Amino acid sequence: MTIDPPDGPRRQSMVRELAGMAFDWEFVEGYRKGDPILDELYSPAKNLLLSKRSLSAGEIACYAGHRLIWQTIVERGDPCAIVFEDDAQIADRAAFDNAVRDVTSAPFDIVKLWDIKPKPVVARRRIGGTQIVVHKMIASGTGCYLISRDAAARMLGRKSVFRAVDEDFSHAWEFSVQIWSVWPNPVADIAAESTIEAERISRNRRKIRSLWGEALQVVKRVRHRSHLLKAQ
Repeated sequence: MTIDPPDGPRRQSMVRELAGMAFDWEFVEGYRKGDPILDELYSPAKNLLLSKRSLSAGEIACYAGHRLIWQTIVERGDPCAIVFEDDAQIADRAAFDNAVRDVTSAPFDIVKLWDIKPKPVVARRRIGGTQIVVHKMIASGTGCYLISRDAAARMLGRKSVFRAVDEDFSHAWEFSVQIWSVWPNPVADIAAESTIEAERISRNRRKIRSLWGEALQVVKRVRHRSHLLKAQ
């Protein structure tokens, strides 16, 4: 997924990364910050009630792009797909190839191949030669992940957006999906810091919103522990 022009550096970087892959791939044109669909998709009221912070236009556009990919998977009837954001870089090609082959040989919902600052591992499983894990809390980052058609349909069951896409991943129980990660991650980030991450850091949060966010985090931790028991 990209909004880079055809000759843009990120698009060209992904062309090089994906050259010679054993599967077919294509660019999906993402949304830009001013696209009208973003206003239709975003729910400020739900964001205020159910999210620890407001979303930037870039985060909403990013989520809309992921939803477009999920919708394409469902409409085509593809059994699964691997999703790349355009700042991803395959750090270990052999491990990546093995992970894709192994994970897709077994039933799965979502398996991440790239995590940002992952928490300690609380569950492990081996599929073929690939180890997949569950972290204490699902890590940020949606730069590269495998998703099944059924999981894509469940993620699309939510008609409005009020959290960032990776924050919704960390509320996996709301979608009845299980999310694992390949360990160690075979995919990394070519950018020192993403534009979206910079937007997150730069925003100030009001004190009342911060307190409400802390309360939401407590509920999240409790729900996540219950969800982990099902994964194990």
